[in-house]
Amino acid sequence: MRNRIIQVRHYSRKMMIMMLTGAICCSSCFCETAFAKTSKVRVYDVEKGTTGFTSFTYSDNKKDESLAPSEGTGAISSASQKVVIFHQADGSTIIRKADSNGKVTLPAIRNQTGYTFLGWSTKPDQTQNPQYQAGQVIQVRKKTHLYAVMYNWQQEPDIQVNTLAAQLSEYSGIIFVGDSRTYFMQKTLLQEYGKDAVAKVSFVCKTGEGLSWFETAGERVMRSEIARLQSDSDKPVAVIFNLGVNDLSSHNSGNGVDYKGEANAYLARMNTLAEELESDCRLFYMSVNPVNTAMKPTRKEAQLRYFNDRLQSGLNKRFQWIDTYKYLMKNGYSTYNEFKGNIDDGVHYSTCTYKRIYKYCMNAIR
Repeated sequence: MRNRIIQVRHYSRKMMIMMLTGAICCSSCFCETAFAKTSKVRVYDVEKGTTGFTSFTYSDNKKDESLAPSEGTGAISSASQKVVIFHQADGSTIIRKADSNGKVTLPAIRNQTGYTFLGWSTKPDQTQNPQYQAGQVIQVRKKTHLYAVMYNWQQEPDIQVNTLAAQLSEYSGIIFVGDSRTYFMQKTLLQEYGKDAVAKVSFVCKTGEGLSWFETAGERVMRSEIARLQSDSDKPVAVIFNLGVNDLSSHNSGNGVDYKGEANAYLARMNTLAEELESDCRLFYMSVNPVNTAMKPTRKEAQLRYFNDRLQSGLNKRFQWIDTYKYLMKNGYSTYNEFKGNIDDGVHYSTCTYKRIYKYCMNAIR
């Protein structure tokens, strides 16, 4: 994919304005909070076809204010000054002019050798915890400078996690249910520590799959594994789901993704499952973790965030949400994958990142 900025598309003007106190604005639109202390902008997370949107105004007084696009917060600069200058990691800049409503979509840019693109910030030289993320839409009032936040994954900590599962004495076992990301986590642990390190951990996963596979095959394997673990112990079983990234991919159809429909389908199945499984199963859902559209254009960051927000708010109360997405965005991660020929595909992680995700999950289920 060429390193370029795609043209901003205009969306329907039939939009609903709502005040938010959390991540959810309505049943059709979700937006995670972004913080900008030095520039006053409005942030949206909008995909094509969305008829509702979220509007925040951020300022130093830490008070969120919802405004219609036609309203202002003071004198508006001339249209010629409503631009965003994106400063890339290599020192080059790209200028994006705002549309007629003063809005600009924040792009993704390709990872560089040794560095992962995380997002954008009003502060230069930031390496973690971006103020804004790719796919968000900001409304600018004047010329705005944003700087690429690049994580130096060569400095990523290589932690040891071989004893974590054994320390969880409150469970008879832990089951991860997922796709290729779960498979590579399993492969990382087996390669580095051997079978003893995961004696209490089972992995029910299949690369390239999602909800359809789970319903037709994965669920049966998961239930069998739950029964095995419960047969010789009266302790509960922890089940950690991490499905969704493949159902948010358009590489099969090439016609885009009904990401809202996918989120609803996941909620329907998971909530039914929560009512069916025995009470001595502890249920967890791990967020679908970050991707980089510039590296893998079949998946879109804004759609992924919508999916996460929808599940986090709509899952049965038996589920506990494990927000590894926010953890990785705050602290950085690497998609340099040793198991895929040492390539950076923007989707699969390094062994160091997989171990950090695993540790985060082990701590979350305590």
